Amino acid sequence: MLLPVLVLMVLGGCTSGSDDATDPTPTGPAGVTTATCRLHTDAGVSGVDGDQFAAVSAVSPDDVWAVGSHFEVSKSGALAQHWDGSAWDTVLAGGQRFNGLQLTDVAAPAHDDVVMVGFSGGGAASLRWNGSSLSATPAARGFAGATFLGVAARSATDLWAVGKATAAGGYDIPIAQRSNGSTWTAVPVPKPAGIAAGLHDVAASGSGSAWAVGWSVDEHKVFRPLLEHWDGHAWTIRSIPAPTGDALLSGVAAAGPDDVWAVGWSWKGDAAASLVLHWDGSTWSSVSLPGSGATARLSTVAAEGDQVVVGGQAANDAGIRQPIALRLQGTTWTEHATPIEPGGGGFQGIALAGGHGMIAAGWQLGAGGYASLMQTGC
Repeated sequence: MLLPVLVLMVLGGCTSGSDDATDPTPTGPAGVTTATCRLHTDAGVSGVDGDQFAAVSAVSPDDVWAVGSHFEVSKSGALAQHWDGSAWDTVLAGGQRFNGLQLTDVAAPAHDDVVMVGFSGGGAASLRWNGSSLSATPAARGFAGATFLGVAARSATDLWAVGKATAAGGYDIPIAQRSNGSTWTAVPVPKPAGIAAGLHDVAASGSGSAWAVGWSVDEHKVFRPLLEHWDGHAWTIRSIPAPTGDALLSGVAAAGPDDVWAVGWSWKGDAAASLVLHWDGSTWSSVSLPGSGATARLSTVAAEGDQVVVGGQAANDAGIRQPIALRLQGTTWTEHATPIEPGGGGFQGIALAGGHGMIAAGWQLGAGGYASLMQTGC
């Protein structure tokens, strides 16, 4: 079962009913305000036809990486942009190098050490930036149709990548690989009961601890949100509060061992509802988003200190999907995204820049089709 990766990334999976789960009725922050601060659309890297950002990572306010894919008939391939505090530099755009590679996530443990992951016709792949040049690091072999969808770096020598591969019958199975900085090694990861499953994002929450999120498809072909935990020895499926119908998790971020956030969405037909979960060190609980956040398809989350931001897309009154970026301040969620008129857009990646605002990256729909979108500030 092959599932879309970019733009809407309709993925989703988990079992439920263990000690980790709380009641699935949403609880938590109920206030929302429309911010006086609106994100600024960066014209330098927005509106580029054929470009779509999938992820963004900030080392500092003056050192930001955004990755994705550039689609063009003659030279489709990886997209990588770097912000140095004054301008964006195009490091990769199209198929001049690493032909056919699509980048899905990026992690930057240091200004001279950036890891990008994705996939090509040859399977899962990763690139490493050493401060001056890019080099490719092959994924562990043995997985047909392998795709890296998420990456996390606890340090330059301790990295996780997660995604999916193709099993017998053509259905997806989840994969996880770990790197010591030079070599990727496959680590067994359990698959929930059902037809298919995959992992879409991963976050390191401390020494010997990591969380991965994604989806599974049960025997009734219903998508279920999937959450797994690495305890330093093995990955295990953890039970979470979840809607009864189709749902998935697409992003996870850890501010600390006792402060982890996971986001996604549920859907029925064209109607969607956001899915936000929080780990406090002992239980996972649902958190409700008011306003446009309530019906958002959330793709991404970032957490840093006492700050949490989530991003994605939500349909406006005219049915056009618009970018969504909300920040949690105390007990209130504040909306910051600037609508894209007339075609709309959405965020696939979001990052916090050390107290200097947020960076949200994704796509927009223009006259020429899909194009890049970057909004910053607040």
